[in-house]
Amino acid sequence: MRHPLLASFAVGIPAALLVGIAVTEVASHWIFFSLFVGIPAGILAGIIAIAATYAVLTRQGLSPTETSD
Repeated sequence: MRHPLLASFAVGIPAALLVGIAVTEVASHWIFFSLFVGIPAGILAGIIAIAATYAVLTRQGLSPTETSD
């Protein structure tokens, strides 16, 4: 892939939005200011999705025997 960072952001931003909205809606039944729980959860999910996608897309074709100690 030519631009793995762009693709990683294309995965991470929707993940952050979806997780943030979902957590906000679920937490709204118990917490009055549920947005303050949903925003950090969405940001964390987006960062994890960006990092995981970038790691998968830029990984070299190493076999499992070459990566073990």
